[in-house]
Amino acid sequence: MTTTASRTPSEVAARMTEAASAWLDSLTDDQRAKASLPFGDREERTSWAYFPRMTKGLPLLEMDTRQQKLAHALIAGALSFQAYAKVVTVMASESLVNLMEGSRLDAFRDPRRYFLAVFGTPGDERWGWRFEGHHVVLNFTLAGGEIVSPTPLFIGAQPAEVSHGHSMVLRPCAEEEDAARELLGSLDADRRREAIICETAPPDFVIMNSPVVPDSALPGEIKAPPLLANIVAEAKAIPPPQRETLRFERARPRGLPALVMDKAQTKLLSELVDVYVDRLPEPLAAIERERIDRAGIDAIHFAWAGETERRRPHYYRLQAPSFPPVPRVLSAGVETSRTSNRSNVTIRGTGFTGATAVAFNGVNTSSYSVNSDTQITATVPSAATTGPITVTTPGGQASSAPAANRAVSAPS
Repeated sequence: MTTTASRTPSEVAARMTEAASAWLDSLTDDQRAKASLPFGDREERTSWAYFPRMTKGLPLLEMDTRQQKLAHALIAGALSFQAYAKVVTVMASESLVNLMEGSRLDAFRDPRRYFLAVFGTPGDERWGWRFEGHHVVLNFTLAGGEIVSPTPLFIGAQPAEVSHGHSMVLRPCAEEEDAARELLGSLDADRRREAIICETAPPDFVIMNSPVVPDSALPGEIKAPPLLANIVAEAKAIPPPQRETLRFERARPRGLPALVMDKAQTKLLSELVDVYVDRLPEPLAAIERERIDRAGIDAIHFAWAGETERRRPHYYRLQAPSFPPVPRVLSAGVETSRTSNRSNVTIRGTGFTGATAVAFNGVNTSSYSVNSDTQITATVPSAATTGPITVTTPGGQASSAPAANRAVSAPS
């Protein structure tokens, strides 16, 4: 429930841009030097971690009350109401972790030891931001005034739960666990055997905080900082046959495919997927659902490792071959050649990789080049008239908004 919900992806992006600008404008020069980073620094921009580390950005610890509230306005606007509730609950739990670890007096475990960084300038053609701390990571990248990537987005919990008698005081990630357990419990013996890939749970995520999804990885194989040395050692100590069953392979998902689930089980799988998709504001969640629907839920595999009883070590994985992104046309610019009397249009957007057709007001062009995932150069066909530009890819079809329809008619 929120009274300021955006109705379209563009509105979410516009509010995000305004919130990031307002936060940056509230900072001192010294604070801004920490908070503002170049978008072109790809190594830093794609770096992320769900464990405590000293990272670039400005921590909440170094902000005054107003600046913290402006930071939270940016964070809240990027999430659904329930996901934001989880985030602030997990952050507050750092006080509990500190108590569990002997009540340190430094800031290593502190609800304000979360870092916010902005890459580039909000409102530029390309910019983004990152919010990171223990068990909370948000990353958003924008291009052409639209959100083109809302990942990695991570929410975890330590402690996983705090109970009192028969009552639950705290359990931030309850639905993530309960929905998976309900699906596992619904499986018959044969399907259950296929879903449970290993009786031993890995001590951490197999691909950990890799900046890109690897083609293949074993537990403990991803490079990790010294802080996680014990976890890496534990992962590498898993007996080789079991460790191999836990291998992540991008092209070959493990576990039980939805294709062989019955109707009720497929519904439970869909509800589990929605737990993660619904962390985003509804306009962005709808885009992710469309990607999944286009690829088909049958391709998703559900894999479980470890024990099946509550409060016992376990791990699960939802994986499918990469979902082709739905293309989006954001802008178009024209260049006319006086010698050839032809117009070349540079189309900018996202999800253009593998484009199979480009049309101008319904007329396909035979001359186009996919320069990158975000840019296509095309020649306007002689029969075209002014109208929408349409790009077709394996992920779907997208047309330009009226503002981009200028300069698409062939020269006379």
